[in-house]
Amino acid sequence: MEHTTDEAAEHAGSERIRRIHDRVRKVRNSEEVGVKYMQAWEEKYYEKEEARKEGMQEGFQEGLQKGLQKGLKDLVKKKLERGKSVEEIADALEENEDMILELIKELEV
Repeated sequence: MEHTTDEAAEHAGSERIRRIHDRVRKVRNSEEVGVKYMQAWEEKYYEKEEARKEGMQEGFQEGLQKGLQKGLKDLVKKKLERGKSVEEIADALEENEDMILELIKELEV
């Protein structure tokens, strides 16, 4: 349909093809439809762009959190190897003891 000419549509032998071709021609020639199409395209483009930015931000935050969690685990492990207690580790890292215990459990897995 994209490249169909008036002549080709007339010789198609199908009333349905002729009606579709006529409608396509009217839409192509309508400035109002063209403007609406461009507005819709632009809106979708910006929605996709916004979603992409949100996804990148979420990924960055998730990566940062994982990095911090790994860093804490490494510090807890080193302090445990040095014979520090859970209380001492929590105090040194300025975290609560429950979090330190949770990290220790993850280290044991």
